[in-house]
Amino acid sequence: MLTKLQYFVYTAILAVGISSVGAYGQVNDIPDSAAEFRELMWEDLMSPADLAAILNAPMLSHDSFGWEDQIGGDPADDAYKNALQSFDVNPDVLNERIMIPGFIVPTAYDDDRRITEFFLVPYFGACIHLPPPPPNQIIYVRFQEGVSIDDSYEPHAVKGELTSEVMRNNLADSAYSIEAEDVEIYTY
Repeated sequence: MLTKLQYFVYTAILAVGISSVGAYGQVNDIPDSAAEFRELMWEDLMSPADLAAILNAPMLSHDSFGWEDQIGGDPADDAYKNALQSFDVNPDVLNERIMIPGFIVPTAYDDDRRITEFFLVPYFGACIHLPPPPPNQIIYVRFQEGVSIDDSYEPHAVKGELTSEVMRNNLADSAYSIEAEDVEIYTY
């Protein structure tokens, strides 16, 4: 269950992450083959129903009640609450070669301490300091080559085929996965 503060922070970070990382960025040194990748924004991963529910968030007061206690019974409120925990994927982006920017939350390393498996999340700090984003806003990435990161605050662009695969982990649950072809620093 999210507290009022966690709810507010998550909603604000999601909105900023959607608009800044996805909408205005570009990858440095893009090879000509990059045209083969469809650039996605994080909201592209949500099912149309979940996106509509998030964009139609109910008005909540900041009195002594938690946000979850303020919603319920109304279909729009229930849709919003469900969207914050949704595994529903957008079928229009499945099995496509995509490029999406995000932040790396490591889950596995190779012998050289390169990250070979990780969650890609839409904003820095997801899965660590706050409740994780909804599963349809998290991508589980496998990258056999591995990647080293010097600064966890730097976003990275992941390229590969997006599939619908539920991955459960003690950090978070994801509704998508990618076998990465490339992972590189993303600038915007």
